Amino acid sequence: MAKPELTDVGWLGPKYEMDSASHLFGKCSECHEIVCVEKAVTDTQNTKTETNEMLHEVFLTHVKLKH
Repeated sequence: MAKPELTDVGWLGPKYEMDSASHLFGKCSECHEIVCVEKAVTDTQNTKTETNEMLHEVFLTHVKLKH
């Protein structure tokens, strides 16, 4: 069986205005379940790195529990 991957990652909200996006989501390549996290709250303006890390942690948990 192939190892599940996180696919179709995107922000929920207008692409041109990432600051107004509120959630980051992606889909499991094996079962097509969608995993989603709320945008991280940080001291800096750019939250992309922290939010991406949170999504990957949630996806790893999904893989452990479901696959």
